[in-house]
Amino acid sequence: MEISPKMYNMKKSMFIAVLLLFAGLSLTAQQNGKSFLTIDYKAMEKFAKNQTEDFKALVNRFNSGDTTLTDVEVAKIYYGSYFSPDYSYKDASKELRDLMKSESYRPAFEQCKKELEKSPCSLDLLLKAYTCANRLGESNALYSTQIGQIVNVILSSGDGRTEKTAFKVLEVSDEYCILYGILGLNLKSQALIGHCDQMTVYEDEAPDETFDIYFDVSLHLAHLDELFGVMDKADKMMKKSKKSKRKNGKKYGEISL
Repeated sequence: MEISPKMYNMKKSMFIAVLLLFAGLSLTAQQNGKSFLTIDYKAMEKFAKNQTEDFKALVNRFNSGDTTLTDVEVAKIYYGSYFSPDYSYKDASKELRDLMKSESYRPAFEQCKKELEKSPCSLDLLLKAYTCANRLGESNALYSTQIGQIVNVILSSGDGRTEKTAFKVLEVSDEYCILYGILGLNLKSQALIGHCDQMTVYEDEAPDETFDIYFDVSLHLAHLDELFGVMDKADKMMKKSKKSKRKNGKKYGEISL
C-alpha cells in the first residue's frame, strides 16, 4: 500500500528520534516541512576535483568529530567522496566482514580504522566502527556524531515518498544501513524504477502494513554503467585483437618457406 500521511508522520518521528539519539543534531529544514537540501552532483564533482585542499580540510573536520559542520558541508563530504581523487566511498572489505562475523572486534576495529582512512564517510564502515567500539567498551562518540551527520544529510535530501523526492544515497548498501541499522525496518520487496530503488518495507509489529521508501541511486548506477562500459570496451578490444591474430596466423601459415 502507499504510505499514508499518518504512517508517514510516524516514520518521520522515528527518523527524527534516531537522529537525536545519534548526535543530538538540530532538526533540518526538510524535517520541519520546508524545502529539501539541494544536492547538485555537478557542483559536488567540481568542488571535490578542483578544490582538493578545501575538500581535504572538510574531511579532516569530519574525522575530528566537528559538530559545527553544516548540512551543506557534510553533503559536500558525503557526495563529494564519490568524485574525489584522494578518497573513495567503499563498503567494508571481505576481511573486515569476516572479522565482524566471527565477533573478532579488536582486529575488526583496527581494520575498520584503516579502511576509514580511504573511505572516511562510508556509512557501512562507520556503523561497523560504532559497533566495534561499543562491544569493546570504548568511546563511540566520534562515530555516533559522524553517522548522525551523514544520516541527517541523506534524510534531508528528500522525503523518500516518491521517485522525485527520493533520498539520495551513494551506494545500495546505504539503503540497507538506514533501513536495518538505523530504522529497524524489514524489507519485503525491492524494485528498480528509473534511477530509484523502491523499497517496500514493514515493521515487526505490523507485517501486513507495508509502505514504500524511495532511494535515488543514480550515482551508483552511473558507476556501474561506467564500469561495465569499460569492461565491454575492453572485451570488444580483446575480441578484435584475437580476430586480428587469427587472420595474421592464417596469412603467415600460407607462406611457403
